[in-house]
Amino acid sequence: MDVPGKVNVLCLLIVQFNSTMKKIILLFIGSFLVTAVFSASLKVFFAAVSWREVLTKGLLIPCFTWTVQLVLSTAFLDGKSRLRYWNRLGWVCLLGSIALLPAAFYNYLTVQPWVWLSIVNVLASVVLMAITLHVLLRRDGFRWQWTLSWVVLIVINMSLYLSSVL
Repeated sequence: MDVPGKVNVLCLLIVQFNSTMKKIILLFIGSFLVTAVFSASLKVFFAAVSWREVLTKGLLIPCFTWTVQLVLSTAFLDGKSRLRYWNRLGWVCLLGSIALLPAAFYNYLTVQPWVWLSIVNVLASVVLMAITLHVLLRRDGFRWQWTLSWVVLIVINMSLYLSSVL
């Protein structure tokens, strides 16, 4: 292939990479915003705690888990696999965030919401995400340890959150 042909191929790859990255970034922004809606709904259970603390703690768990997974995949996956992993992780995070909305709306619309409904909704969301992540990653040929690392991180983070609010 001549030099102009190589330049054209390189330009095409850059455009495809930018398009893929934009989609991945939008998935995580959407996940963040939807999770923020749920986190804000938890304020009803913590009247004495500031909005900032409620939102910070409510967003710290997912954002920390996402960040660690992104860093691990950067360290251990090649470029194409990394982008595919990030895409799957972004979709799973968005799905899990959307799954939190029933409890969020319940918390917003009920005078004295039952805290256990939010807890059960969070656990159901985590199970949904773990199963979905495992299925998507296995279909793409990723090893089961990627799902396990995500599960371990989310369990540690949720335990730390619960110990800080109980």
